Amino acid sequence: MARTVLRGLGASPGVVVGRAVILREAEASAAPPDQTAALAALEQAAAELGRVAAGLRSAGLADEAEILEANRLMAEDPSLAASVRELSARLAPADALRAAAEGYACVLAALPDPVLAARAADVRELGRRAARIADGTAAQPLPDVDSILVARDLGPAEIAELELGEGRIVAVALAEGSATAHAAIVARSLGLPMAVALGADLAAIAEGAVLVLDGEEGVLSVDPARGELYEARESMRAGARRRRALADLRGLPAATLDGREITLLCNAASLAEIDAGLAAGAAGVGLLRTELAFLEAPGWPSERQHCEALGSLLASLRGRVATVRTLDFGADKTPPFLDRTAERGLTLMLTQPEALAAQLRAIVRAGTGTHLRILLPLVESAQQVRSVRSLLRDAVGEEHPVELGAMIETPEAVQRATEIALEADFLSIGTNDLVASTVALHRDLPLASAATAADPAVLAHVASVVVAAHDVGITVEVCGEAAGVAELVVLFVGLGVDELSVAPARVDLVRGVIRAISAERSASVAREALAAPSAAAAVELVRSGESGDEFREALEGLGGVRARG
Repeated sequence: MARTVLRGLGASPGVVVGRAVILREAEASAAPPDQTAALAALEQAAAELGRVAAGLRSAGLADEAEILEANRLMAEDPSLAASVRELSARLAPADALRAAAEGYACVLAALPDPVLAARAADVRELGRRAARIADGTAAQPLPDVDSILVARDLGPAEIAELELGEGRIVAVALAEGSATAHAAIVARSLGLPMAVALGADLAAIAEGAVLVLDGEEGVLSVDPARGELYEARESMRAGARRRRALADLRGLPAATLDGREITLLCNAASLAEIDAGLAAGAAGVGLLRTELAFLEAPGWPSERQHCEALGSLLASLRGRVATVRTLDFGADKTPPFLDRTAERGLTLMLTQPEALAAQLRAIVRAGTGTHLRILLPLVESAQQVRSVRSLLRDAVGEEHPVELGAMIETPEAVQRATEIALEADFLSIGTNDLVASTVALHRDLPLASAATAADPAVLAHVASVVVAAHDVGITVEVCGEAAGVAELVVLFVGLGVDELSVAPARVDLVRGVIRAISAERSASVAREALAAPSAAAAVELVRSGESGDEFREALEGLGGVRARG
């Protein structure tokens, strides 16, 4: 293929150079029909997805691990299994699995619900994985030189395996795909540059061809000119320097240029995530998810089970902030014993006061020696906070004072923020749900919570919560995905947020942004953003408004950040 430029959509930023590695499409199988083998392969594929999810969680990427856990559960969908059973009566197991997955994916892709449509690629990935298992073929070996994987489409687990594996895939180029797919979310979280929707011409690329991929602009250059190669390699070296500069700031406070200090915490659900966050300099944990350990539970966990799940996690946080969220079951985190349950979060837990009391006792027992805070998910009213405080008092007595926080995650809760703040010891804004409910996007779509959290309506909600909290003398944290996005960090600091809790992998970036901006200038930009006509306009104010070089340095990778004592 002569020098060519293919244009698609940017899905995960970064400019990289690499040799093309072509992901080969599977051929029809010659094996005889075998229903048992087909269903066994589907079950084994589910187990593989569980292992990849565990790898993501160990890397400090709990939200991304949840995506794969949900995909694992899809493998157990009775309708998919029924289709596999029917097709495998006349087709080879691998062919039956691919065909069943494709039929299921086509149904999803045609649905008006964007989150269900986005799962079509995930189902196709499940089919490919199960088909490979059924045929007994090994996954394509990963290269040992910097390479760009070229494929028609990939799912989130396939992306995770590329980055977490031993090979040297430095970017991904897809003929199809979407910047809002789960694969793109995982690629961005792992820092793996990716361009999607590059079109059918991608299939003409030869194995080993030299490629330059720009994951921000969605551009792939095939056999680029010498000057383009030089520029791309310089960009890669500059990116490495910026990452080193960010890491050099560890141990320094997350304080703005004009002296306002922000408490920088990490989100976690595992010991590996806690360790990664603390290693990056987080002051503790601002959101410890507790429900992920019990997604397969046959019933409400006992106090002993909660203690076992929390013991090692909280032991590693002795002397540090430990913010433990009570079970947030419901929606996409529903264990089998709660199947068909409509309630979610705190509303659900308050229907089971004994189960909630058991968890409260366990949190207090396991949290000895930490700066312990208990966080309540999806709070809807002040009365709910009062009810939990009463349960907590009865469960552990007056001699164990514990801070009790409320998550504000809906516009309705924002409207009641003042009365909730009067009953709580701190407030936490969960931007994933708040963005989704404010601008009518599903919480699983990409963000959505990153770019769309700059929507003036969302920013106005954040501002209202900050005012409500500060009026009664309590702090506000932001703990959703948006808290780890550079432009949003500027806006949240400008709106007066006190704490930011982010994925461990984002701690360095967030600290760097905070140390490169002034709180006063951020407040000025945030006021303008509240009046902006759109999220894009608000983000542009941050990037290129009156802030000038100061913000540009912060948002373009902090190349000019210096270590201040």
